[in-house]
Amino acid sequence: MKIPPLDISYYLGMQKRKNIPKAASLPPSLPPLQKDTVSFSSSTAYYLKKYNTLPSEIKKLLSPQDAIDMFKDMEMVQKGIVKRTKVGQGNDSRVYENPWLKDYYSLIVQNPQKTTQVVYSRLELGDSIWSDSDNNLIQIIKKAG
Repeated sequence: MKIPPLDISYYLGMQKRKNIPKAASLPPSLPPLQKDTVSFSSSTAYYLKKYNTLPSEIKKLLSPQDAIDMFKDMEMVQKGIVKRTKVGQGNDSRVYENPWLKDYYSLIVQNPQKTTQVVYSRLELGDSIWSDSDNNLIQIIKKAG
């Protein structure tokens, strides 16, 4: 039996041969990165910065990891990816239950330039106590009473 040379390979059941590229003919590798780019948009540090902006009354109730999960969830609710139970609605806003905070709700605003939001709800709602500094459309409001 004759053994083919190493630079030739056969397709199964075919008599045509194909040359395998040799190391000298391979394209050069990519040049090394000149500058490293780090994005904090989805990192833990980004959300811990938000956690530090929360009022102390909420920090007592939430661990940093729960706050990170809550922020991610509120962002997904605002984008319409996750559905939550709606407890109130206005012309420019929606109020949703917040599973991480028993006495607070998530307020998603469509027009953050308005200084007041009219929300119709069967529940008594309080004032906004926290607004996301990076995305003013997301706020936390307290239950009244």
